[in-house]
Amino acid sequence: MAGEILLEKKPEIASTEEDQGLFGNLGKKIRDLLEKFQELRAERDNLAAALEMERAKVMQLERKLKLLSQDREKVKTRIDQLLHRFGSIDA
Repeated sequence: MAGEILLEKKPEIASTEEDQGLFGNLGKKIRDLLEKFQELRAERDNLAAALEMERAKVMQLERKLKLLSQDREKVKTRIDQLLHRFGSIDA
């Protein structure tokens, strides 16, 4: 019969002490990896929250800088006007 796979013997279930030890080690490694994964996920979430807070601070500081720049320009214009008025008094 083409394409048919025949199994002459049944697969053996791993039950030796060595196999149990290997599965135990594998299970421990998987648990350790899952634990590390959870730690990294929590760290990522904390860093994402901190980044969002810093972005909000940057936006606030940019608005403040814009307002200070506008105030500076107003003061500069006012000083130029006053200097012009004093210049016209001397003439």
